[in-house]
Amino acid sequence: MGRDLTPQDVLGVPMLPPAGVAAAGNRVRERLGRVHRSMAPPPVTILEGLFGLLDHRVLVALCEAGVPEALTRPISITDLAQRVDADPEILERLLRFAATRGWVRVDRRGRVKPTRVTEFLRLDHPGRWRNWVEFAGGAEVVSAVQALDVRPATGGAFAAANGAPFFDWMVDHPDRWAAFDGAMAAGGQMHALGLAAAVDWTGTRTICDVGGGTGDLLATLLELLPEADGTVLDLPQVIERATQHPRLTAMAGDAFEQVPAGFHTYLLVNVLHDWNDDAAARILVCVATAMGAGSRLIVVDSERTAQPRADIATSADVLMAALTPGGKERDADAFAELGRGVGLVLDRTARLTSGDVAHQFSLA
Repeated sequence: MGRDLTPQDVLGVPMLPPAGVAAAGNRVRERLGRVHRSMAPPPVTILEGLFGLLDHRVLVALCEAGVPEALTRPISITDLAQRVDADPEILERLLRFAATRGWVRVDRRGRVKPTRVTEFLRLDHPGRWRNWVEFAGGAEVVSAVQALDVRPATGGAFAAANGAPFFDWMVDHPDRWAAFDGAMAAGGQMHALGLAAAVDWTGTRTICDVGGGTGDLLATLLELLPEADGTVLDLPQVIERATQHPRLTAMAGDAFEQVPAGFHTYLLVNVLHDWNDDAAARILVCVATAMGAGSRLIVVDSERTAQPRADIATSADVLMAALTPGGKERDADAFAELGRGVGLVLDRTARLTSGDVAHQFSLA
């Protein structure tokens, strides 16, 4: 199955903006946000922080009720409540909250209307971002976030809340692992567009996506690189659900044990931030062992900035603290140090439109 997705499908924009333009836009949003926050007195700032938990629950509740699918045109809240079998009063209150976040719109007549965000939340939207709601709304994720604190951790917040580390727990809960794979696939489609634009693929004929989940990133990338063939490597339970593409091979394996040799480009996309430095180094050793002369490794993760910003990267770093025992976002210096320890040299770094950063390594 092809993945001829467009920026409109994945990001809601008619064309992929240059990474520098996207970064500048994010900086403007972040600065405006700082101005907005500075205008609030301290008690309001405190309450806004505490009430932030409502964002998560309201978004999940509206999706679980099927509101994005039912909301295709302006409609009264009473009629919408009938469509989704909801309590009209409670639904109205949740929709008013959702309207302040841009997920829906409520007009002066009290009718609720869809927005661009509503469209992206629908189950049949090609961007597949609803998968993130399905994953992040899971009880295991909620309980892990609730268990997050600053005391020295022995096994991490997720294990404390759920009885086992994240990936071990997922093995025993295949339905939730499928939800996680779906969320990764949505992000993977976005990263594929960014990688195709930001990285030089001249001469690339073979690509191995290590820990690439169900292969949606690689399938999307192959549609943009018609001369290339690809292999996605992941655990057997994941590969069973691999997407179909005529130039994609799905291979079951464990990146901690062995990575197949003979590829020009190896990818590690949003993989290393799941692990502490020792575990990340073990994965990098396996990739470096598989690499030959002329091979390269591209590592994609969010960037930890010197000054904290109100962006996805900062949130992702805290999410890693909740879900993994030692996973974290890193900066280029940290990646370079990891690479040096296993015989890899950081050659260049490219910013992606998604906001993540692609680090390109070669053998020392």
